[in-house]
Amino acid sequence: MLLIIITNWSLGHDRTMQDIVYKLVPGLQEGETKADENLNKETSEEKQEEDNDYHRSDEQVSICLECNSSKLRGLKRKWIRCSAQATVLHLKKFIAKKLNLSSFNELDILCNEEILGKDHTLKFVVVTRWRFKKAPLLLHYRPKMDLL
Repeated sequence: MLLIIITNWSLGHDRTMQDIVYKLVPGLQEGETKADENLNKETSEEKQEEDNDYHRSDEQVSICLECNSSKLRGLKRKWIRCSAQATVLHLKKFIAKKLNLSSFNELDILCNEEILGKDHTLKFVVVTRWRFKKAPLLLHYRPKMDLL
């Protein structure tokens, strides 16, 4: 004969039971406190290491940035390597800073003579605009043209 007992036990935290166990087992509470502190310290160190990664572990894209206008000067270092998660807006800000421009909104960035949207990631640009071509991704920049 098989007897099945159905219970509705809850495995929630029972403060009273925990206090009784701590009184019965000497040193348990101190050991658990130290273990929690060590775990918190390790996780905070790991988080700091992750925070200092600066996307170095991301997929990388090699880019050649060339000026497409006589109104702007070229960059000293036109070859860069950055995360594939970076956007065209990041590149605009980078170029504007390097060329001492007052605003990054004054620039257009082009790939294959097509203006890129500011929210496009470099991975998206490589997959959609540079599909069967070899690295590096060739991008041109120029002053923004006002369209009528």
